[in-house]
Amino acid sequence: MAEETVEKMLKKYLGISAPRIVIGILMVIFGILIIVMPYLVALLIGLYLLISGILTIYDEVSKGKKVSKS
Repeated sequence: MAEETVEKMLKKYLGISAPRIVIGILMVIFGILIIVMPYLVALLIGLYLLISGILTIYDEVSKGKKVSKS
């Protein structure tokens, strides 16, 4: 489910854990915002892609540094 993916990302990149109820509430809030302001979809997707891309690059670079030190 989507909340499991969000929870894994929070733990991996931010080192925090949020209860599933909090993640569910945030999903409902974002869903309502998207229905009320459809143009917000493009902004949220853009932000998600930027953050996801930066975190992926950071993760790969940090893995590369760990391997080269060995």
